[in-house]
Amino acid sequence: MKKLAVGCGILLVVLLVGGAIATYVVYNKVKSTVTEFAALGEIPAIERGVRNSAAFTPPASGELTEAQLKRYLGVQGHVRTLLGSRFDEFEAKYAEVSKRMDKGQGTVFDTTTVVGAYRDLARTYVEAKKAQVEALNTANFSLGEYRWVRQQAYAAIGMPVVDLDVSEIIDDVTSGRTPQQTQGPHLGGSMGPTGPEANKTLVAPHKKTLEDNAALSFFGL
Repeated sequence: MKKLAVGCGILLVVLLVGGAIATYVVYNKVKSTVTEFAALGEIPAIERGVRNSAAFTPPASGELTEAQLKRYLGVQGHVRTLLGSRFDEFEAKYAEVSKRMDKGQGTVFDTTTVVGAYRDLARTYVEAKKAQVEALNTANFSLGEYRWVRQQAYAAIGMPVVDLDVSEIIDDVTSGRTPQQTQGPHLGGSMGPTGPEANKTLVAPHKKTLEDNAALSFFGL
């Protein structure tokens, strides 16, 4: 799993280059993918099913609470349980993308590998997203708080994760809107343990679980 983290880290560095150009390329790749795999077009509507739509303001301290971490791990656990053996598909695709990027076979101008990962898992991804929204509602998570907790948790164990809002890009594609630079890929987590010491202490006992669920985080689950 550590090797996958390294590969994912290289992927992130590559994706960070290019700004608006990267967003435009990703947008067009997603556009062709959504046209071919209509199931992905369901994602924005599914995410709108998250009942807690309140804006989330991260604490100035950047510290996670034990309750937040417990709720976060509960959402991941619910998704993974529902997927069952299908989780292996996510893990295999995550390993494949990481390996390709580790070998330098993907660039910000060739996002086929990244978007293709969503394409290849289209139907399973839709089911996983439904499970995630169900779990988010049970835990009273907003998408904003959930993503922040994910970023802080993975940063605390020093593991990078892709933070790409595919749902927002798909929504733009299906609505005919022009993508914004702010929707482009950006870094979540980190290449080494960072953040408040309290977070590192809190997350340490759950490091293996987070590493084992890295494939879910890669797909924004």
